[in-house]
Amino acid sequence: AVVSTQSTGEGEGVTGPPTVTVGPKTEACYELHYKPTFIGKSAGKVVFVSEELGEFWYELKLNSEKPRPVALPQLSAELGKTATTLIPVRNDLPDSSLVHVTLTNSSHFILHSARKVSVPGNGKIDLEVTFIPSALGNSEKHTCLMEFSSPQLGEWSYTLQGQGIRPSVMDAVNISCPLGQVAQTLLLFKNPLDHPVVVSCKLLERNKIEHKVVPTEELFELLVGEELIPVPEKGVLELPFTFRPLNMSHAASYILVEVIEDGSPVDGVKWQYPIKGTPVFNVSKGYQLPVISCKAKERKEAFMEIILDTNATQPSKNVKYSEAGIMERPSDLKEGWKRKESEQEFSFSLDDTTLLTLQHCSTSNITPPGLTLITFTLVFAPGKPIKKTVNLTVDSKDGGRWVYPFTAHSTAAEPDDTIVIRASGLHKDSVVGMRLNSLDSSSIPYEAYLEKGSDPDFRVYPPTGQLLPFGTEGTLICVAYKPTLYGKTHNAKLIVQTPTSQWSYVIQGQSPAFSVPVGVTTTPGRLPRPSPGVKKNFIRQNMRIISQKSP
Repeated sequence: AVVSTQSTGEGEGVTGPPTVTVGPKTEACYELHYKPTFIGKSAGKVVFVSEELGEFWYELKLNSEKPRPVALPQLSAELGKTATTLIPVRNDLPDSSLVHVTLTNSSHFILHSARKVSVPGNGKIDLEVTFIPSALGNSEKHTCLMEFSSPQLGEWSYTLQGQGIRPSVMDAVNISCPLGQVAQTLLLFKNPLDHPVVVSCKLLERNKIEHKVVPTEELFELLVGEELIPVPEKGVLELPFTFRPLNMSHAASYILVEVIEDGSPVDGVKWQYPIKGTPVFNVSKGYQLPVISCKAKERKEAFMEIILDTNATQPSKNVKYSEAGIMERPSDLKEGWKRKESEQEFSFSLDDTTLLTLQHCSTSNITPPGLTLITFTLVFAPGKPIKKTVNLTVDSKDGGRWVYPFTAHSTAAEPDDTIVIRASGLHKDSVVGMRLNSLDSSSIPYEAYLEKGSDPDFRVYPPTGQLLPFGTEGTLICVAYKPTLYGKTHNAKLIVQTPTSQWSYVIQGQSPAFSVPVGVTTTPGRLPRPSPGVKKNFIRQNMRIISQKSP
């Protein structure tokens, strides 16, 4: 008959099917899985229980050895650049485990995390590793052993292999300059090779602007000679160059750095660095900064208009080429001017988006002056009193840039509340507390203080700290009142401010409440009567005394 037995595997990492079926006069194969979580020897067993065959078991001798390193896919990177990979670390245990990570080649492989990491139970984390080549090809220096050890998970390792390849185009170097001026910056060339090299540096001869070939030397100039320059191992070479824009169009070129080393594998290796020049048209000296203003905690919406000249070839002293205005409604065009929708493409940005919001409305060509008019909706919503200069930057698709500064000004808001503190006695603290929250889902630092001119009988604590996120119970801020005399109302103004918001409170300290005493009338008891006796006749006694004194 067919017999079914219940089976149970015991031991660290031992698992198997719960039952096994054996046919008459046959054998059955029971497959046992061993997945250890630590290195070393241990004991286990597998038990079989059947009504027909009874109970029998096998002893297991378990031995877990240190695993061999696992080779990961090769990383390839250009000389002067890097390649990054993510290495998973898994934890199959129910509890979190601490894993220590080591790298045998930290000069070519960089670990972007702590050497000790915590891996959650039944989860994993990804460790970011960056490869930095120092030679061409699969050099021995491009090999690294990454080892992991954990009291709970044991030990394991990976082999990392990198390959250095010839460089192509490097990251661009950007430079901006006001129209009609000259700007200078540095290109930093770092020798990525593991030995010194000699290089030559040069600028491309020609540059293409607006479908015209313009000599590069009229726009860019490399301020180094044609002689060969030695660069030490891992050394940095500073290459200064200048940019002088001719009009409001983008300019671009390349600086080439080439290794000159006869007979070396790296001879002729070239690095091409794009250089991109952006002409900037700043407002003229006669420009009046527009102003948008309101009270703190209010919202002000206005229109902002700017006028620019995309065909400018030199700075203009005429304000019309760099004009901006903020008004309640769009302004009317001057007599004789006509508006037509423009096909030019621009991008816009503010250097402060915490207080202001900018919405593009329209872009128009204005004739006959040949200017461009751009209209925006500007929303100003300050959380506290502030006065600062904000820059509106307009970038053309052709590469030009215009910068329009304006003033954002907010005055103090009305106090949020009035707090009355009744004194509990002279030289005694009476305390009132309030709870405030951050206006978003994260904590934010705050500063609490009493405004200048407040009476010295008040103090606030804690003066600094963190406002808890919105939706929580909030941070407790207390004001203490300790009067030294009665007879007057003490006043103060409490300010609580964060980087973006401010609250203000009028504080009044008053004497204890006075109640008129109420008298109680009572009926006094009668005086006790003198005890009865012989009454004295004072008149007769006085007459006797007078008669005795008479002659």
